[in-house]
Amino acid sequence: MAELKLREKSLDAALLESIGTALQDKSHNIIAVDLSDNALEDEQGAQVFGYLASNELVQRLAMNDNELGDMAGVALAKLLETNQVLQQLELQGNAIFTVGVQALAEALPKNRSLQHLDLSHNQLGIGGAELLSSGLHQSSLTSLNLSGNRICGRGAGEVLRATRNTGVVFLDLARNEIGPQGLELMCAALEDATISSLSLANNRLQPEDAPMLCESCCKCEALQVLLLQQNDLGLVGAQHLSEMLPKSKLTALDLTGNSIGDGGLGYLAAALEKTRLAALGLGHNSITDEGVKVFCAAKWGSLQSLELMGNAIGDSGAELLKSSVVKEPQLQVLDLLYNNLSSEVLEEIEALIKERQTS
Repeated sequence: MAELKLREKSLDAALLESIGTALQDKSHNIIAVDLSDNALEDEQGAQVFGYLASNELVQRLAMNDNELGDMAGVALAKLLETNQVLQQLELQGNAIFTVGVQALAEALPKNRSLQHLDLSHNQLGIGGAELLSSGLHQSSLTSLNLSGNRICGRGAGEVLRATRNTGVVFLDLARNEIGPQGLELMCAALEDATISSLSLANNRLQPEDAPMLCESCCKCEALQVLLLQQNDLGLVGAQHLSEMLPKSKLTALDLTGNSIGDGGLGYLAAALEKTRLAALGLGHNSITDEGVKVFCAAKWGSLQSLELMGNAIGDSGAELLKSSVVKEPQLQVLDLLYNNLSSEVLEEIEALIKERQTS
């Protein structure tokens, strides 16, 4: 089996024709194609999708960061109506708008092979999210990435409702300007959503948004993974999350870059033993040795992965963490990069974790 990797190759007409010939020749056994970062325009994208019309081998197609628009979107829709092989489709950073999204929405229920669809950074907007949602109910998708599309809270709510009781388990809604005003619309749909993993990173969420979000997460019994990186939930947000975690089904929580500080770490530490958390991301939160001291005095429950990169932890805090690693045999990952540690202490901790992982 072969992969055709042609990122950043400035493809001209002759090269595109050669690609088409290769894709139509089964003897090459090409199962993956990457044509990202080639400044492919709408007509060229449609040409590539046309080449794949008779292909029965390609399972992954990446055309990220090109200039594909509605013409390519319509051609892709025609491909999906007949193709029953393609499983992973990546279209990040293009310019597919209303007409293309509508065509895709109509084609998705007719396709039974596509599992992962990445439409991130296409600026779909609320209207695009509503159009796409009409085709999600009967699709075969298990993973959908809509980050960076300005769909706001209203669009996020539409997508959550559309994926209810479908095969979609992972939904990326990062960078969608949900913010405080749109949160209520999204949370109403989240309460009885059936996804197991949700990313709300970079959505300008504030401390005062935490109570509503936490209440909805508790009611969403399917939700196991919640990614909240690069918001501004702060100490108050960490407090509400710590109260929510024992009542939820969450097994993974990422709060990287939320300014929770030592106080927020203390709230999470007090709740940790009563949660199901196996993975906790706390990088870039201004955590110091004082916060680590409180955290290490607590029991870590089921925690297997702890990320603390980019904080202000020194050798004394690292020594406490090293002792806790010994007392917490279930821990398999501890990330302390970009703190204030000496290389000797960091190497000791890395060796301890490595020994555990290989034993």
